Amino acid sequence: MMTFRSSVLSPTLLHHVFWNHKEKFQYSVDTYEHWVLFAVEGGSFRYGIGNSEGIAQMGDVIICPPGIDFHREVIHAASFHFIGFSLDSLSGGLGNEGQEDEHNVRLRLAASAYKPAVTHKERLADNLRYFKGQDEAAAQIDQRIYWQNHALNDIWLFCLQSIAAGSVNEDMQPADPLMEQAQLYIRHNAFEDMSMLVLADELGISPVQLTRRFTRSAGMTPSRYLSHIRLEQAKSLLVDTELNLEEIALACGFNNGFYLSRVFTKMMKISPSAYRKTNRV
Repeated sequence: MMTFRSSVLSPTLLHHVFWNHKEKFQYSVDTYEHWVLFAVEGGSFRYGIGNSEGIAQMGDVIICPPGIDFHREVIHAASFHFIGFSLDSLSGGLGNEGQEDEHNVRLRLAASAYKPAVTHKERLADNLRYFKGQDEAAAQIDQRIYWQNHALNDIWLFCLQSIAAGSVNEDMQPADPLMEQAQLYIRHNAFEDMSMLVLADELGISPVQLTRRFTRSAGMTPSRYLSHIRLEQAKSLLVDTELNLEEIALACGFNNGFYLSRVFTKMMKISPSAYRKTNRV
């Protein structure tokens, strides 16, 4: 197995943009002068980097080295963090040792189709929250950037650990057509009163088999997948409409506004009202 000294290299944040429900990329192909990381929170898009192709969806991280064409096409309106960063040796710059490590990272990323397997999805979500801060007083900007760099380094670390261990991402695993059908069913019925028991019956498998196979295929349980889709819709309605919480809850498949508020606050670490206030332009 190829190894590299992951501690030698450290990312430094250059810029960050969060795109919410982006329906189309401005450019279908782009090439960056620095490293870029796409962390997907919702929706999906096709991508091609070098000789690799794949699909990025919620919970995925795509890393593209500098100087390589990045092809992309939105499948479902995508919400993602676009993070640009430099990659340097902790001793400063990239000497011969650092260049060798960067070369090894590039090779490993290519082997993983530029999508390291993210086994720490909750940890990833926690780190990404540091990138969602709004305008702050000048005195707080340095502190926010410090914590964003800390979060970026943690994301980079577990991505390196994944590719160093030879973890295989879902694009390199045999597809599970039945679970692809399950994902499609959930997406089409997410805003209705749906039951996982009914879904399992429709697929001809037990609820336990559904949970195990779906988790193996999508990286999360079917219930979590459903909640994520509903919350993405709730986030969109909070920002783009004047609907009250009860109306949004019913439009997203939740029983009532109180339950939506409880789930939203638990998963997003912010209340719906606070999210609406901070995300409106």
